[in-house]
Amino acid sequence: MDGVQITETEFEELLRSFRRSAFRFEARDAYALDYEQADFDLFLAGQPVAPPDVAWWGPWLERIAAMTAAGRTVGRVRVLAGPPTDYQRWELWAAPWHASAGEAIGYLPRSEAEALGLPDADWWLLDDERLILMEFGAAGEIAGKSLTADPEIVARHREWRDLAVANAAPAVLAAT
Repeated sequence: MDGVQITETEFEELLRSFRRSAFRFEARDAYALDYEQADFDLFLAGQPVAPPDVAWWGPWLERIAAMTAAGRTVGRVRVLAGPPTDYQRWELWAAPWHASAGEAIGYLPRSEAEALGLPDADWWLLDDERLILMEFGAAGEIAGKSLTADPEIVARHREWRDLAVANAAPAVLAAT
């Protein structure tokens, strides 16, 4: 990974302290995050719990709502497998709650993302100035995060963000 390794605490602080904009690019078909597993299992069993009622999800939605109410923007583009994986179906199901909180989420089929030359990696772009590169293990668990403000690397990710956003469909269209 390029950049300086950061801890989870440093990552959380960066997500709290951006001034204008936070953008996430999600390229994986699924994530293996321990804190999500029980809620994902309920979704798979046909008994999903609304995100605002989930102990780890509700605070994130509240944070997004507070940030967007303060004039900051939060958005992401998710690359979808064809057909979407179970995990991606769960994300699509939850998208209306994110939209209600003020987060703009778009979706790109993997084939289109590849044709556009978008990276097959996850990252956050903060205030168009700082980039958090995310690394995952084979099972989808977070293996590390690094921070860079290298102008060339950040500029390339801004270009990819703009390209992804310009070509992404909203969740309603992506789910059909």
